[in-house]
Amino acid sequence: MSEWSKARTVIDEMVNRHFESAEYRRIFGVRLTPARQAILDLHYPHYIKSRRDCWAVSSGKAPLDVKRAIWEHEQDELIFDERLGSAHLTDDDMAAATDEANLLPGARAAFWAWFHLCSTRSWIESLMINHTTERKNNNEIVKGGGFTHRMAMKKAEEIVGSVEKLDANTQLHMTADIGHSDMFDPVLDKYVRDADTGAAVIRAARDCLALDRAYRGALGSAMVEVPEERAA
Repeated sequence: MSEWSKARTVIDEMVNRHFESAEYRRIFGVRLTPARQAILDLHYPHYIKSRRDCWAVSSGKAPLDVKRAIWEHEQDELIFDERLGSAHLTDDDMAAATDEANLLPGARAAFWAWFHLCSTRSWIESLMINHTTERKNNNEIVKGGGFTHRMAMKKAEEIVGSVEKLDANTQLHMTADIGHSDMFDPVLDKYVRDADTGAAVIRAARDCLALDRAYRGALGSAMVEVPEERAA
């Protein structure tokens, strides 16, 4: 078994346990309604911008073949995805992500912390920090479906009425991160060559998931505080 295969087994178990955390139970346990959805909608463009910033930092540190994989990944996000007919990050999203004044403090702190980790860790740890955010969205890794899939199904059931009524970007992202995370398996298999590097990527994944819990916890707590009569 390769060192990456060993590390991947540990990381995938961590990713699945992530969905049992208190923060995830809170955000999935509160009824999703328009006023609570507005909290998610406010923060989503900033989260996507944070992902793009962090991937760019990882690319700057990485070897050329890894840069190529990251550029291919980011093309869908920033340039054009033929499945959607546009980039994942729209001009409206980019405009919405310029003002952080109304963001929850916990969310802002998580964005800064993700960037700090990606900037200060080794290139392969930086890559793994970003990769982990998509690994938890991979329906083939997470039993019961990844975060985006579960949240989309929740929105379909509790707000819009059906999956078909979800916007095209949401429907695409219910499955898009299967390919987005799978494309880095060959990179990690090539570069995770020894036990020390395996331990490093496991540590990076653990740190990323801790920040994700902090971010989702901030959102979930704010949603719980919306009175039911206002949420309805």
